Amino acid sequence: MTDVSDPISANVFIVGKNQRNGFDSSRLSHTRHLDALFNRRGESCREVYDEMTNGNPSPTRLNTDRFRELLRSVGVSQVLETNVICYSTPMSAHLQHHEHRGGALRGTEIFTTLLRFVKPRILIAHGSGTCETLGKVLNRTLPPIPTALTTPSPVDVGEMTIFTIPSLAPPKWNAWKSWADEYLKNISKAVANAL
Repeated sequence: MTDVSDPISANVFIVGKNQRNGFDSSRLSHTRHLDALFNRRGESCREVYDEMTNGNPSPTRLNTDRFRELLRSVGVSQVLETNVICYSTPMSAHLQHHEHRGGALRGTEIFTTLLRFVKPRILIAHGSGTCETLGKVLNRTLPPIPTALTTPSPVDVGEMTIFTIPSLAPPKWNAWKSWADEYLKNISKAVANAL
C-alpha cells in the first residue's frame, strides 16, 4: 500500500510479517487490482482495502495509519507498506501449515522482487516475527526490538538502513502502546535524518 503513483520512487518501506486480510479474487478484477497498486485511473490500494474490509480497518491498519501520519509530519512521504511475506493468512502462525507453504514461498519472492526493483533507502520492520523472517531473507542479524523507550538504533545493510520496532499488530501492540507515540515520533525523526 502506498500513496505514491510510482511505487518505484518509494524510499521507505514499512514491513510487517504478512497480511491478515485477504479477499476473494472474484471481488476485484486483475485490471482494477493493478490500477489500485499504482494509484491510477481513480483507484487506490486504500480504497480497495476499505471496500474489501467493508470500511472496518484492522487495529494494525489504524496503528500503521498513525505511524504514517508521524512520518508525513517530518516530511517522509515516499512510503510503501508491504510484508516480508506478501500472502494472507488469518494468523501468521498459519504460514507453517502445509496448505500455505506455497503461498508463503511466493509471498517472500514478491517481497524480494520489490526490494530488488524499488531499492528503498530505509526499511522499518515491525514485530519480532517480521524481524526474524526479514533477517533470514537478507541473511543479516537485525537490531533487537526495543522493549522500552530508547534511542532508535538502526543497522546498515548495504545501502539500506533498517529500523526495528515492536509490532503494530495486537496483541503485541498492547504491551508497548503506552510509549508507542513517543517512540514512533523518534523513529520518524531518525528516518527523516537518514534520508
